[in-house]
Amino acid sequence: MCHGEADLWEGDTLRLYMPAEKFAADVHWQKGVNCHDCHGGDPSVFDPGKLHAAEDGFRKLEEVKKSCSGCHQDQSAEVSKGVHAKAGTKDESGQAAPMDCGVCHGGKGHGILSVRDSRSPAFLDNQVRLCGACHPKDRVAYTKSVHGHGLEVSGLLVTAVCSDCHGAHGIYPATKEKSTLYAANVAGTCGKCHRFIEERLAKSIHGGAGGPGGVTEAPAPGGKVWRKPSCTDCHFGHDLPHPKSARFRQLLPDRCGNCHEDFSQEYGMSLHGALTDLGYWPAAKCSDCHGAHDILPISDPASRLAPGENRLQTCKKCHPYAVANFCDFDPHADHTDAGRNPLLHFVYLGMETLIYSVFAFFGVHTILWFVRSLVHVRRHGRPKRLAVKGSAYVRFQPIHRILHAIVIVSFLGLALTGLPLRYSDQAWAQVLARALGGFPSTSVWHHICAVLTIFYFATHLAWMAGKVFQRWMEGAEWRTLLLGPDSPVPNVRDFKDMLRMLRWFLGQGKKPVFERWSYWEKFDYWAVFWGVAIIGTSGLMLWFPNVFSRILPGEVLNIAKVIHSEEALLATSFIFAIHFFGTHFRPEKFPIDMSVLTGLVSEDELREERPEFLDRMRRDGKLDDLKGTGPSRAVFLLIAVAGSLALVVGLCLLVGILLSILGG
Repeated sequence: MCHGEADLWEGDTLRLYMPAEKFAADVHWQKGVNCHDCHGGDPSVFDPGKLHAAEDGFRKLEEVKKSCSGCHQDQSAEVSKGVHAKAGTKDESGQAAPMDCGVCHGGKGHGILSVRDSRSPAFLDNQVRLCGACHPKDRVAYTKSVHGHGLEVSGLLVTAVCSDCHGAHGIYPATKEKSTLYAANVAGTCGKCHRFIEERLAKSIHGGAGGPGGVTEAPAPGGKVWRKPSCTDCHFGHDLPHPKSARFRQLLPDRCGNCHEDFSQEYGMSLHGALTDLGYWPAAKCSDCHGAHDILPISDPASRLAPGENRLQTCKKCHPYAVANFCDFDPHADHTDAGRNPLLHFVYLGMETLIYSVFAFFGVHTILWFVRSLVHVRRHGRPKRLAVKGSAYVRFQPIHRILHAIVIVSFLGLALTGLPLRYSDQAWAQVLARALGGFPSTSVWHHICAVLTIFYFATHLAWMAGKVFQRWMEGAEWRTLLLGPDSPVPNVRDFKDMLRMLRWFLGQGKKPVFERWSYWEKFDYWAVFWGVAIIGTSGLMLWFPNVFSRILPGEVLNIAKVIHSEEALLATSFIFAIHFFGTHFRPEKFPIDMSVLTGLVSEDELREERPEFLDRMRRDGKLDDLKGTGPSRAVFLLIAVAGSLALVVGLCLLVGILLSILGG
């Protein structure tokens, strides 16, 4: 053999020296392929001239590269029909040829190794780098995927690489029926490695007649897709994080929603969906309840969500103390759908009516008040405010101030930790939730603030009961206790005061004056009673669902969620808009009223707004007992800063609420 004799070659011709040891690992040499099978020529002669004569079939090097199809006809045909059909070099006319075999199997004809040889460019990790040279973005995505992790981190030889999914030579677009990644073929492709998952999938609601990826006779429930899903509909090709990873779980509802759009929207309304929007990946996702590859119709007794023991055990995976009634809770309840959830929709409409009614009246009331007060202040000026070390009168007792401070802290805490759930799809809510430490943190703080709310509510009731009992023992009549000027209970005077206020708004009367409490202060007071009772009861039901489910049907939890959310929206919006204006932002008080924070009010303010109270205290000989002195500068500043901070937090949350409402 001429090319195996070392003394025949030197200099530029040394490249033609091909000793036998160079072919030891060559797959063609091992299979008995001879030189002339690729290079052509007449192997029966030993004359170099005749052996290399073109007329005897000897091929030039560029022709040798095209000779692979002589033995590998099927593979060559597949390449010429697939996505690499025009991936080769272009000729003079600009026509591209199929990709050259050597690009993947080795650029030099000699020494081509078996693809199972770790030195082959088509072997596992080498193959990923090889394909990645032309598909760099896909290589990066693959590296981050569960398959890439298995190959490059865990070193698993059984991990899928490019050709396992796409094919080797017959690579076609996924939209073509010949493709290994065509919807109806994907399960079989993945099943080469994930056999038992393929078998489970075939028996599931996503399998059956037509198999995974097959065309269906009706669209997917709650969607518009007319075929069954297959592996890559849930596990995107290269974007393939581990199914138990936080990233995969966060993406799962949207992936299921590609087929089940309506159900996905309903999921977004649920607590599970809201927590997912806020980045809490352990929150229940579709597969936690319905299953992953073994999903069955709920009507199937083997379904994880079949009514009865199956559903209870499924719920217990996250709610270990769940009882039977708890399972009647509807995680896909839609309070806007009267047809599907009539009772829930009725409750929702009732709460919406309440919200619109309150803001319709007090919205107009606030606007008229602002305009009229602005005119009044410009004409008559403002009364002297509470000053450092200045003369003052006590308006609120220490118990009032302490409880009000707890109200401020607990209310803002509840709003900060609760509103992100209400508006979980909004960017500001997601940023706020992350800033507060996410759900594991906000849930704890929400519950702490709830306990504070129960504390101040119970303490105030006990204090009020004590005061009423004391007055009764002193001989006060029940009518005086309930409807007297010191009572927060609304009376006829309050109704008349409101009418006088409205006439003043419209320029039809003098600015009214009040006794100890004004009608809007009494409204604010009783609004807290209403809010704490409604929000508190519904909140306790959501906090301890298993306790309440022992005596109530699970559907009540859906109602509790709507009431809790709607009433919380009413409370926060009213406090941050209407109450803030009536107490702090009206021209007479702007920028902050210090009375409830210090317990004191200036004599000018008391005389202008509540002269009747002042006269009554003087007649009863109690006025001197109410005289006091404004706080020191340091205390005054500290209280002002704390109060202003609370106002700023409330206003920021109000802006978030308005942005969410106006933005849809």
